[in-house]
Amino acid sequence: MKVRRIVRSSWAVALVAAAWGAAGCGDAAPSPTDPAASRVHLAAALDAWKAGGAQADLSAKSPPVQVLDRDWQKGTKVTDYRIEGEGQPLGAGVQWPVELTLVNEKGKSAKKRVVYVVNDGDVVSIARQDVDF
Repeated sequence: MKVRRIVRSSWAVALVAAAWGAAGCGDAAPSPTDPAASRVHLAAALDAWKAGGAQADLSAKSPPVQVLDRDWQKGTKVTDYRIEGEGQPLGAGVQWPVELTLVNEKGKSAKKRVVYVVNDGDVVSIARQDVDF
């Protein structure tokens, strides 16, 4: 009877120790994105859009760049843009307000204020934050 309790206690201690040890395992938190570099990446992506490039073209760059922008995806043209401010940290990324001048398929021009979040790493990700999903 005493032996069984000792064995059970040993297993319980071993499981708790394993769980505690595993809790510290895993990837480290990503490094914060450099605001200056994130602005350069964002401007390069917006320049590519302005020049008529496709989002997929940027994935062939070094480092690869992935852009998520619904207007660009649906074929809306950008004729001008203005990146505003100094960028604000957001998690590991940097948040940038941008004023876009867009032209739709009917040729109508409109200004739109949007916010992009840029994350730098092995792959640069640029995602537009919209509240009108």
